[in-house]
Amino acid sequence: MTKDIYFQPNPRAGVIAWSGVLEKGTRPAAQDTSRAQVLFCYDGLMRIEADADRWFIPDRFGIWLPQGSKVSVDVAQRIEFQSFSLHTRLAQHLGMPDRPTVLRATPLIRGIGRRLMDADALPAAVQRRLGTVALDEIARLEHPDMHLPGSGDTRVSAVMSHLLAHPHDASSLATLAARVGASKRTLSRLFQTETGMSWRAWRDRMRFVLALEALQIGRKTTEIADRLGYSSPSAFVTAFRRQSGMTPTQWRHQR
Repeated sequence: MTKDIYFQPNPRAGVIAWSGVLEKGTRPAAQDTSRAQVLFCYDGLMRIEADADRWFIPDRFGIWLPQGSKVSVDVAQRIEFQSFSLHTRLAQHLGMPDRPTVLRATPLIRGIGRRLMDADALPAAVQRRLGTVALDEIARLEHPDMHLPGSGDTRVSAVMSHLLAHPHDASSLATLAARVGASKRTLSRLFQTETGMSWRAWRDRMRFVLALEALQIGRKTTEIADRLGYSSPSAFVTAFRRQSGMTPTQWRHQR
């Protein structure tokens, strides 16, 4: 059973932050869609879903949610969670994307979130200064691509669900197409149209984000390679480096 945690920012405040520990299964709720939001995850992993799209947010990453974004947040394990709620008049000057976007957190933004959590104990002038620094830092954060596009097409969605449930499945596109009653050519075209990615590129991205999740909870490289259907640990390492620019071991150490 999930437990909802509600955050209710002052609608007139410029920048409101919440920072604290959420246990596995806790669901942050009631995000104010009238304001832009930035959610960060530390010391764990969370998943974000919006319609058919998914984002896997590991330790020291977050997600930008423009005004109007309706998402669900799943806390996969105990994390430190931070939420920044930004007034529209401030958010619109940041030059941020008009769609949910993954962000790489910094020690500075984490510290600001913790400090602003005690806003009632801070003078108004200090709150404003911290809010200004938070806005500047958010606008400068890196945007690594951990987006796993979904699809409104039932055939593509069925293939995606199958692969997410069975990431080790190395079936050909023709075999996957037959599962959902489509031709190989049709399924290939639909993947490109629906996601902007080839089915193979989508599968590689899926394996990458699932690998991040596995690394986060301490799985070994050999175990991850087997679970995700790679022919060998070295093949997994090569694929991971292609997606991230580093090996799984380097990824662990840079956290």
